[in-house]
Formats: sequence, structure tokens, C-alpha cells
Amino acid sequence: MPGVPRHLIFEITRKCNYACPFCYCVWHEFPELAKRGLSTAEWKEIIKMSLENGAEDILFTGGEALLRPDALELVEYTRKLAPGCQLALFTNGSRMTEDLLKRFRKLKVRLCTSLPGLKTYGEMTGTRRNYTRTLEFITRARELRWPLDVSLTATAANRHEFVEMFVSVVLSGAASIQAGAMMLEGRARHLTEQALSKAAWEELKSQIRSLPNCRTSYHFCDEIICECREQPADYLAAFALNNPPCPAGRGFGVIGPSGYFRSCLHTVENLCRWRDLPDMP
Repeated sequence: MPGVPRHLIFEITRKCNYACPFCYCVWHEFPELAKRGLSTAEWKEIIKMSLENGAEDILFTGGEALLRPDALELVEYTRKLAPGCQLALFTNGSRMTEDLLKRFRKLKVRLCTSLPGLKTYGEMTGTRRNYTRTLEFITRARELRWPLDVSLTATAANRHEFVEMFVSVVLSGAASIQAGAMMLEGRARHLTEQALSKAAWEELKSQIRSLPNCRTSYHFCDEIICECREQPADYLAAFALNNPPCPAGRGFGVIGPSGYFRSCLHTVENLCRWRDLPDMP
């Protein structure tokens, strides 16, 4: 397994209890990539071989990672094999409990979540839930002095409250924030009516930058379409931004729910079984 990149994302399940319209998981376009879920033993084999061959920074995600009954077991196994490895877990927070939060803190697993909306939370998650549980999760992590990173995705539907979403996350105690416009990938591939124009996204960024006394670390993700795949001409004209090169294949990779490795979150180029990884640059 010579081609293991330093940074790896493990998509341990395709299952999710949310139906976010902006979800960029690639199997919404290519369902065969998540047709069969891997067993606990298979994931442990992947984890072990990845660590033995150079992986140093691992993020567990999904789908919703905590829908897997063995999610904690897999994280604990990883930490036991690699006490010094950087570990993180992304969750929508719906299955997070006080006990899990404390156990992840004990395991030194950095936690990440998202706030899809305030009044638009139900629309942006395809559920009847509201945003309060997410903010409570962020606040409790702060009280326990354990960092919780938060991602925010701007769409045409939540654009009017996006700055308020940012402020709510700051006041709740997020350790850091990643704010980005909806990507036209995965479930959102053809939802151009929900995508922001370049000008609209720049306006939101300007409003956030003008907020007073924001001491929370944040950065903007400007990628609306992925440069690693062929894009329609109209997408390029309307949504291509001057982004830094995608890190795909340069010390970064993803192993999906069925065990296929790909070098980018948003494309299926250079797809292979995880056992057949090519040498990484």
C-alpha cells in the first residue's frame, strides 16, 4: 500500500439522517461508489495499513459518521495504533451525546460540525429539526474546553441569514469557522438556482469581514466547482473563481464507503480499490 497520502478522509458510511440539498458527497452522482458498506474488520484493516504506510492526519466522516454503530470503536482503534496521529470526526450533531463528546475529548479527536441555517435549518437539512441543538453542541464543547470547528454553506435559500449564522456560531464558541458557497457537486450538481453568483458570494464575504471584534479564527472556501473534473462551459463562466490549486493527489486522499480510493472529494478520476493505490507525488 505504497501510495497512502499523509492526509486521509475515511467516509465510513453513506447513510445520513439529513438530506441537505448542498451535500457534495460524490455517490449522489455515482451511487456505485457506495453500493456496499465495509465491515468493521475491513475498516480496521484499512486503518492499520494506512497508518503503517504514512498516514498522519485522519478525518472520519460520512454520510453521518455516528450512524455507524462502530464509529467510536473505529476511532478508538485508530488512536490505540497511533497515539500521536491527528484525528478528527465530522458529524451533523444529531447523534452526539454528552458521553460521546467527553469520550472524543479523552481520545483527543477534534470535532467538526455544520450549521446549515437558522430559520432555513429544516429546508437546508430536509428535516423537521431546528438549529438550537447544533448551537448547544458548540456551546457544550466550549464549556468542556474541547475545540469544535464549524462549517457554513451559503445558498440562495439561506443567503439572507448567512451573516447571522456566522455570528451565532461565533457567540456559541466555535474554535474555528470555514465558510463557503454551495458547490455544484454531488446532490447539488444541477441545482444552479441555489448556487450563489460570484458577486453574491463576495458580498457575503465582505459583510463577514466587516463584523467588529471577531476573534474567532475563520477562512473562506471559494470553490464552487471542482477543477479536478470536466465542467460545462456555462458552469465555468458563471462559477469559476481564482482558487489555489486543489490539493487532490498531493498528500491528500479519500477512501469511500465501499473501499474505493479517490484523490479528490468531488471527482471519480483515478479511482481505484484502496489496496491498489498508486504512488503519490
